Amino acid sequence: MTGRRLATLALLACFLAITATPIGLVRPVTAAEYTLETSAAYNVRPDEGKIGVTVQITFTNTTPDPAGQFSVFDQVKLAVHDEADGVTATDDDGDLDVTVAVDDDGVNVATVDLRDDLRFEESVDLELHYTLWDGDDPQLRIRPSVIVFPAWSFGTESQVSVAIPSGYDIRIDGDELTEADGRLVSGPIENPATWLALVTATRPVDYTTFDATVPLGGGTADLQVRAFSDDGAWGERILALVERALPLLEEDIGLPYPRVGELVLIESVASNASGFAETATTGTEILVAFDQPDFTAMHQVAHVWLSPALVESRWIREGLASATAEHVASGLDVEPPYDPAEEAVERADAAFQLDSWAATADPAAEGYGHAAAWAFIDELSNAVGADAIRTVLVRVASSIGPYAETEVDAAPPADAGPPEAPLTSRTFLDHLEAVSGMDLAELFSERVLTDADVALLAARTEARAAFDDLVARADGWGVPDPIRGAMTEWRFDEAEAQIAEAIAWLGSRDELLVEMEAAGLSAPDRLQQAYRSFGGGAEALAELDAQRGVVEAYAATAADLNGARTFLERVGLIGGPEPSEQLRLANGRFADGDLRGAVEAISEAQRILASAEGGGLVRLISAVLVVLILAALAIVLFRRRAAYTAAP
Repeated sequence: MTGRRLATLALLACFLAITATPIGLVRPVTAAEYTLETSAAYNVRPDEGKIGVTVQITFTNTTPDPAGQFSVFDQVKLAVHDEADGVTATDDDGDLDVTVAVDDDGVNVATVDLRDDLRFEESVDLELHYTLWDGDDPQLRIRPSVIVFPAWSFGTESQVSVAIPSGYDIRIDGDELTEADGRLVSGPIENPATWLALVTATRPVDYTTFDATVPLGGGTADLQVRAFSDDGAWGERILALVERALPLLEEDIGLPYPRVGELVLIESVASNASGFAETATTGTEILVAFDQPDFTAMHQVAHVWLSPALVESRWIREGLASATAEHVASGLDVEPPYDPAEEAVERADAAFQLDSWAATADPAAEGYGHAAAWAFIDELSNAVGADAIRTVLVRVASSIGPYAETEVDAAPPADAGPPEAPLTSRTFLDHLEAVSGMDLAELFSERVLTDADVALLAARTEARAAFDDLVARADGWGVPDPIRGAMTEWRFDEAEAQIAEAIAWLGSRDELLVEMEAAGLSAPDRLQQAYRSFGGGAEALAELDAQRGVVEAYAATAADLNGARTFLERVGLIGGPEPSEQLRLANGRFADGDLRGAVEAISEAQRILASAEGGGLVRLISAVLVVLILAALAIVLFRRRAAYTAAP
C-alpha cells in the first residue's frame, strides 16, 4: 500500500540521514564530530526514464585534537537510494574514488575517499552524482505518464530542490516542497534525519485497452482493462488476474454477479497515500492505482458486489472486500499485503470505533480503518462461520429484514435491483445474531458501535427478550410490521410499548378464536393481516371488534335456528327460504374475509326466522280460506246437480 511504503521510507530516512560516519584517526579518540551541509537537486527527465541526482557537500571536521593526538577524516560516507546507478564524486581538483555497498543495517552507502586527510576545523567541498532509472518498483517510476520517487535530504544541514518538466500535476506526500522559480524547493531543513517527501507527478495520458468476456452465474461480465500506454505489462497482468478472480469472487460472496454492464478497470494514480488508495469511481469504472499490489485489484473488484446500495457502513464494505480478496488470493498465488490483525495493532494509535469511519485524507485513519475492518470481519467469520455472513448478504439483497421470519433458500436473481435497505452496523449485528444464534453485542460494542449505540444495548437486550416472548405468544402469526420496523431501527422504547399492545391484542384474539371455534367459524386471513399490519393498534382493535360482532351475531342466529320452533313457525318455514342456507353462506363469506356479506347473510337468516310465525299464521289462514272456498264450490255444484230433472 502506498501509505505503508511511505512509512517504511520514512523509517529508512532516519538511517539515511546518518550521512558522514567515517572517522579516521592517526590515534583513536572516543567520539567524532562533524558538520555536513548539503544541497540535493533532483533533475527529473521522464522522456529518458531517469532522474539525475546531484548532492553538493561541504564537510567540516569539528572533532578537536586530543592531547598528543590528531583527529582526521579520510572518507565521507553518504547513504544513497538503493537504485542509485553510476555513482561518482568530485572535489575542486577532479574525480574522487567512490565505492558503493550495503552496510550491516541494510543501507546503501556511497563511500567517498578524500584526496587529503581532513584535520580539525578543516572543510572540503564535494559533489556526488548518481542516476535513478525507471524500473519495476512502483515507488520509483519515471515515465511520461507518471513520475513517483522518494526525495530525501542528506547530512546535518540540508536543502532539497526538484526539477520536473512542465505540464504535470504534482502531489507531495510527507514533508513539504513548495514551488519557486519553476522548481520544487524545501528551504532550509532543520532536521534532515526525519525529512522525506514522496513526489508524485501525473499528466493526461493515452491508454491501451485489453478486454475479455467472463461467464458467471449472474451473467457474462464484459471485462475491460485500460492501462497507461507506456505500461502495457500492467494491463495484461491485471486482465489475466481479474478474469480468473471473478468466478471465485462470485462464489465467495454468495451473490450472483450484478448485471451492471461493462466492467472497466483503469490504471490510475492513488489520490492519497493511504489505505488501499481507493478513488471515487463512476458507474462500473474502477480506478486501480498502478503502485498497488495485485491484491488491491481484487479488493476493488469485490466492490462490484459490495456496493453502497447493498452495504451502507463503510467498515463492513471495506472489511468484506478485503476478506473476500484474501479468500480468493490463496487460489491465485497472490499474497495479501499484510496480516490485518497485526497491522491493526501496529496502527492502534489511530484507533477509533469502526462505525465512525468515514472517507478521509488522513493516512493514519485510513490505514487503521482498512486493517481493523478486515481483521474484525475475519474474527466474525471465525466466530459465526463464513456461511452465516453469506446468508446475511443474501437476506439483505433479498430485502429481508433482520427480524423477519422468512428463510433464505437461494440468492436473489442478478437483476433483482437494489435492496430496500442497505446493511448497517446495527442490522449487521442483528442479522448475524438471527442467523447464528450467537450473542455478538459485546464484540460490536468493543470495536464497532459508537457510544450512542453502545448506550442502547441494554434496552436492545430487553426489547429482544420481549420480542421473543411475542413470537411465542403469536402462535405462528409472526410479529407486526411496525414492531419489526422499530426493532430494526433500534427504537426499543417504542418497540416495547408496541409489543405490550400486541400481546394484549393477542389475548383478545385467543378469546375470539375460542368463540369462533365454538360457533363453527374459521378465522379469516384478514384478522392476521390486521395484526401484522397494525399490531395491537386502533386499526387491529377495530378489526377484532368487527369480527367479534359478526361471530356473536352468527352464534346467536345459529342458536335461534337450532332452538325449539312453534307450530306456526314450523309451518312458516315450510317450502320457503332456509335460514340454515343463509348461515352456511355467512360462514363461507366470513372465512373469506367478507364481513359485510356475512352480516347480510346472517341478517337474512334472522329475517327468515323472525317472519316464520307470521308466515305460518298466514299460511294456515290461507289454507282455511281455500278449504272454505272449495267447500262452498262443492255445495253449489251439488245443489245444481240435485236440481236437474231429466226430459221425458
